[in-house]
Amino acid sequence: MNLLLAVTVARVASDVALAFAAFFVGFCGAVIYMRFIAARHAAPAIPSETASGEMSANDAARASMAAQQLRDLARNVAYDVGAHNSFVESITDQLEEIEQGGAGGGAVVMDVVAKMLDANKRLQTRLEDAEQKIATQAEEIRNQQFEARTDALTRLANRRAFDAALLESTELFASKGQSFALIMLDVDNFKQFNDVHGHPAGDEVLRTVGRTLGRVVNPGDLACRYGGEEFAVILANVTLDDGQLAAERIRKAIEAMNVQFGGNALRVTASVGVAGCFSEEETAALVRRADEAVYGAKKNGRNCAFWHDREIARLILAAKTAEPAAKTPAATEVKKFPNRAIFTDELHRRIAESRRFGVPITLVHFRVREFAELEHNYGNAVGMLLIDSLASFVQSTLRDMDLLARLEGGELIVMLPGSSASAAKIVGQRVRTSISLCPVPLGDHQIRLELDMGVSSVQPGEDATGAMESARADLDATAAAEAQQRLQEADLAAV
Repeated sequence: MNLLLAVTVARVASDVALAFAAFFVGFCGAVIYMRFIAARHAAPAIPSETASGEMSANDAARASMAAQQLRDLARNVAYDVGAHNSFVESITDQLEEIEQGGAGGGAVVMDVVAKMLDANKRLQTRLEDAEQKIATQAEEIRNQQFEARTDALTRLANRRAFDAALLESTELFASKGQSFALIMLDVDNFKQFNDVHGHPAGDEVLRTVGRTLGRVVNPGDLACRYGGEEFAVILANVTLDDGQLAAERIRKAIEAMNVQFGGNALRVTASVGVAGCFSEEETAALVRRADEAVYGAKKNGRNCAFWHDREIARLILAAKTAEPAAKTPAATEVKKFPNRAIFTDELHRRIAESRRFGVPITLVHFRVREFAELEHNYGNAVGMLLIDSLASFVQSTLRDMDLLARLEGGELIVMLPGSSASAAKIVGQRVRTSISLCPVPLGDHQIRLELDMGVSSVQPGEDATGAMESARADLDATAAAEAQQRLQEADLAAV
């Protein structure tokens, strides 16, 4: 009987020890986790928007509440373990009396063992319950941390997370030379969009932008909602050239978005700016340069991307063509752009395809204003150089399927398959705005080019020649109307 008693007591003691050890490990893990959270909250952060102070106060209150709950749980467990120890001590006294020849014999031993097993089971249940509560509390704290750094509307990282990540990226660049780039973007005309479609539609636009950024941004980069309709992306371990490509990729993705709201398909665009890191530059200066690039995109007509070289913001070309390593004599004789005849033949072929597949075609006709006077003042060679530069710029904004041709007298024509007249006007207006904002250096002074524009969609039964004539007619009519408007404005200014 003594052997049975010893084995039983040993088993009970082993179960209690294991249960208490399991709880102790879980509880210590929770305490360590809480101290880690407290350290994170105590760490200095970059000041951001005013609401961040309120968020910090709320987070601190929630963390304090969680800590209090854990302390209460610890006291309860300590009480349960203490009560169990007192009970075990009383059982031990009874067992000693039995060993010394007390009354009861085997029946008393079995009753004592049954009570001890029952007490052990109750303690085990209480410990398991405490361990589950600790796990639940830890999960709640993790969720709290996620919510504190996540924008509720877009589910992107919020301004607090952006500030922390930007500071970390700056420190990595300073200590290890790991370069990075910052992209800022602003949804175009968002206030007017809200006024026309309502704030719920605006919220859906912001949510869609968030999903789009989450899709197009590479793993390891951080997309954030900076505030309002502003967003930011921190590109890790990239060059400024990589940042420019990413900025244009993001702009195109937003332009291609199809926002469904109230049974309507809504479309928006964004102005994008990018800045690369420089040595000994503070984070505030980097953000300011990226923001200046966004402002440059807005001045340029919106829905475009600019990059900042630490002095000025420059337009990011939509397509970059690689120069050949060496030009052969034969290559220099090849014309860079199609002429009228080549363009007409290609347009004829595209019109035939359009009729078979039902794809619309729109032509945009550009003409440099007062080109004849420009050639007279600076010579034919300068005029040809300017048109070549203009054609190169326009080509950089086009898709692979589009076709540009040089015509006579300072004129260009562009074929846009699959584009409506309204979409083509937006493209053309963006080109006009960009050209007017970029002065051309000539000798010791600069000139600004102004473009007239005509837009015409190819109509059923219209051939290539007729379509080009329609675009030219719209160009002449639009140019005459704008000239009349400028004359009226000059008369009013003279009064």
